[in-house]
Amino acid sequence: MQEIADNRRPAQLFLAVLDATILLAAGLAAAWIRFGADDFPQELGRILDHPGFIGYAILVQLGLAITFDLYRPESWLTRDYVLTRMAALGISLAAALALGTYLVLPWRFGRGLLALTLVLSLPLETLLRITWIALSKLPSSRKALAIGEGPIVGALKDVLAERTSPPFRIVRHLPTPNGTEDSGLTSEDLDGIDLVIVAQLDDDVTADRLAALNFRGTAVMDSAGAYAALTGRIPVQQVDSRWFIATGDFSSLATTTFHQVQRFLDVIVATSLLVLTSPLLLLAAVGILLIEGWPIFYRQTRLGRFGRPFTVYKLRTMRRGAEADGPQFSNDADERVLAIGRVLRRWRIDELPQLVNVLRGQMSLVGPRPERPELAAKLEKEIPFYAFRYSVRPGLTGWAQVHFPYSAEPEEHLVKLEFDLYSLRHHGPALYAIVLLRTFGALIFPPHKRRASSLNAE
Repeated sequence: MQEIADNRRPAQLFLAVLDATILLAAGLAAAWIRFGADDFPQELGRILDHPGFIGYAILVQLGLAITFDLYRPESWLTRDYVLTRMAALGISLAAALALGTYLVLPWRFGRGLLALTLVLSLPLETLLRITWIALSKLPSSRKALAIGEGPIVGALKDVLAERTSPPFRIVRHLPTPNGTEDSGLTSEDLDGIDLVIVAQLDDDVTADRLAALNFRGTAVMDSAGAYAALTGRIPVQQVDSRWFIATGDFSSLATTTFHQVQRFLDVIVATSLLVLTSPLLLLAAVGILLIEGWPIFYRQTRLGRFGRPFTVYKLRTMRRGAEADGPQFSNDADERVLAIGRVLRRWRIDELPQLVNVLRGQMSLVGPRPERPELAAKLEKEIPFYAFRYSVRPGLTGWAQVHFPYSAEPEEHLVKLEFDLYSLRHHGPALYAIVLLRTFGALIFPPHKRRASSLNAE
């Protein structure tokens, strides 16, 4: 399937290189200021004798910047958004560098040198992003032609208007060709056009011409694919079963070798997390016991890969007998949730026992969240393609979780499914790593709810 030649990946790489350059330059300037011109060559040589520390500092900054969403210019809607995340980056980077110098004896550089490096680098990296926001408001030079009608065309225009650095702009919009001479695609329509987005097409003559354009270098793609590339969501009510076949991106889910690699990574990371978080789990368990009594853990049947049921484990966050009237969706204002339960849910501590499910192979660290059979049956009837999410192991976290909070209404589950399907389409090591990193960022900066909007109207 044709993809948008988006400007995001070059921009992300450019930002990462600039961040690394600024950090290195700040380190040199800090050494000059701290030790003076006479001792600078000696101190510089001492720093260069430890390339491992330099690589560690750059990689930690890269990982934390991804965690706090600082490499996605399309998400920087305001300066405050950037400033708060840069503050989080500064605090966590300082802690990580201090920890590195403490754990590795040869890296015992002075705290003053490290502090001065961050004082010099972080304002420059922040200024870089503020400048980026200002420059990104300039209109994109890439022009697109939209063909066809429907809510998705309006949704595309809305998304492009909201983004600070859209990869293209729709400069022309033509109605659906109906086969008549007046409705066909003309040379004037295509003048200066770099991308054609097709929302609706019933004319074979126009389809033949678009196919020829595609082979001659003018990108042609369907509107659902364009929307997915821009938002990270597949608009499920704007596609049909044939779309999933035509993309060809889902056929390898059951056979990809990444399943084996993912399983290995799951075991390593889950084991490490269980060891690191065991004191926190113990403290939470004691809190539940003292406030509400037994039981501490909560067991529940969920649906795993291929819809197979399994028992999931959680710390209990609700009062006893909370589901006496049957299974219900939970929400942020749920009165059944204990006071301590709200804290555990806010920081996802109640989910940590599911690391045992990961070790048992019933779940992965990354994937669609597992749902209860009773509620899943209801959602399968109301939301098209809902069962497609069973094609991979459910996850402790996922693409939908870093973009969307708890879901209570069917419309909200629809939006989460759109994110889940996008993650299935791009299932692989890159998405796996990005989701894990951004999960920690989502704990500090929880995602906001997104409405289904008129795009998903029948």
